[in-house]
Amino acid sequence: MKVVVLGGSGFVGRGLLAELANDSRFVITSLSRSGGNSELQRKFPQVKWLQVDLQRPAEAWLNQVVQADWIIDLIGVLFAKNQDAYRKLTLTPLLPLIKQLGSAGQTRFLFASANRAPFFLKNYLVVKKEMEKLLRSKLGQRAVLLYPGLIYNRERYSNWLLAQILLKIGKIPGFQQLITTFRVISRQEFSQQVKLVLLEQPSYLEKRT
Repeated sequence: MKVVVLGGSGFVGRGLLAELANDSRFVITSLSRSGGNSELQRKFPQVKWLQVDLQRPAEAWLNQVVQADWIIDLIGVLFAKNQDAYRKLTLTPLLPLIKQLGSAGQTRFLFASANRAPFFLKNYLVVKKEMEKLLRSKLGQRAVLLYPGLIYNRERYSNWLLAQILLKIGKIPGFQQLITTFRVISRQEFSQQVKLVLLEQPSYLEKRT
């Protein structure tokens, strides 16, 4: 199975590669602006690393992408100045690719959206939902949407610390809904859920709570 990961060198992408790279069922290509540093290339020698600018379509990488069985979109930023900034960083770069996918082929597209977001991340969630709508309209059933919340791992201490606080608060009677709403999830668990989807198995992350 050919899998292209957009943003494989990022925090969430590295966790997904750790889950998939040693599974012989997957042939993985990572596309990112950095192309993956030497450390990542040594850690995941099974992965093909490509340095690309998604806003500048090139026939070479576009052809490779549309021949994939799955594209996994892990491009994103948690904090940006406003909605336009979020769009510029996360949605606009993918428009040429989505257009290409919509016109031909059977490639499926997995998008990591968000379950909920606190009020100060309103613009983040608005743009995530815009991307959902775009994928549904252009790709239909070939688009699969996942709805994680705060993804954490010790590698990024700030996320991990916030997750531990929320998980502890969630154990207090009356506050359990907090964990359901913000869907705190480890990076490993998220990666395992993505793998289930790739293998045509159901994931609880496919439904927004």
